[in-house]
Amino acid sequence: MTLTDHNPHRMRFTPFDPLPGGELCEGAGGRLWLEALSPQARGTVKSPFGRARAYARTAAVTHLVIEPGIIRCWINETTGITPAPRTYVPQPNPTIHIPVLDHGQWRDLTVITRHLTDRLVRMPAEDVLQELVVAGARNGLRLLPALGQCRASCGCSSRSAWCKHAATALIQVARCLDAMPLVLLLLRGRPPVDFFAGLQDPDHPSLQHHDHRHAPLPPVTSAHIAFHDGEQATRPPLPPIVSSPDQPVVPGVRGFADHSLAGLASDTARRAHSLLRTLTEGVTTARPTDIFAEAEPGGGSPVSPQLPQIPLQQRLRELQEATGMTKAELAQAVRDWGLNG
Repeated sequence: MTLTDHNPHRMRFTPFDPLPGGELCEGAGGRLWLEALSPQARGTVKSPFGRARAYARTAAVTHLVIEPGIIRCWINETTGITPAPRTYVPQPNPTIHIPVLDHGQWRDLTVITRHLTDRLVRMPAEDVLQELVVAGARNGLRLLPALGQCRASCGCSSRSAWCKHAATALIQVARCLDAMPLVLLLLRGRPPVDFFAGLQDPDHPSLQHHDHRHAPLPPVTSAHIAFHDGEQATRPPLPPIVSSPDQPVVPGVRGFADHSLAGLASDTARRAHSLLRTLTEGVTTARPTDIFAEAEPGGGSPVSPQLPQIPLQQRLRELQEATGMTKAELAQAVRDWGLNG
């Protein structure tokens, strides 16, 4: 028997030699397995293992796969027989389903065996399995399944709940547990690597469980009600407005005189300050022309601020030199700016 496929969630063993005479298994892991499945498995013909004993000794098991909660076995019954040409001979492929431990049971088993971590690392694998089985049984956790918990299916013509092929698969699992006892942890739902990592690290991801299937669903709300609630919700206040700068400091720009650029920056700052103050006071319906106006200190009608006394032709000439635009292009830009508000 050779382990040909070993990953955290599947182990594949192949091939299997015929069973030797005498016992069905040789190690402690296999004996624990068979005794838990059927206490009468040793020495009686009435048990499924007793009826399959003779068949299991010579059955050509090609390979066996163990996954969480599933045992799959392939048996070749045409060994040494030459089938007739063009004749299909179905091969038995028994599959056994075993319930896995849920997340809470694995967490409990980890907690009750965590104090044994230092001992377990120095023990053989079959003794480790026995320690885990005993510790779980003391706390109501059955790591080894009973025969009544297993469901078998096979393509053979047998009407028995446990045909000889399914019983042979269970016997071959016992042989696997002789070689690798901790495969039982994988069969019951958790890779051995994850289980022992959880013993050493209480925050290991394998111990964290988030079942989204049982999460409460959000309440169903129509779009109309959600929009109305959003409109009526209290909005947080805007931050306080800083005082408008009297004469902002601007860097020198090629093509503009210093006093012209300072005047434009000061006018822009005052208009922005006026717009922020209008929004803060709760005025939501403001005309586009009001945005560029500043309220009088006495509360009168808005008036446009006065720019420095610079001739209009000089301003246009400076803008042309700074932007590289013609008079027509500059006039179109001014019109577009006014339309956009």
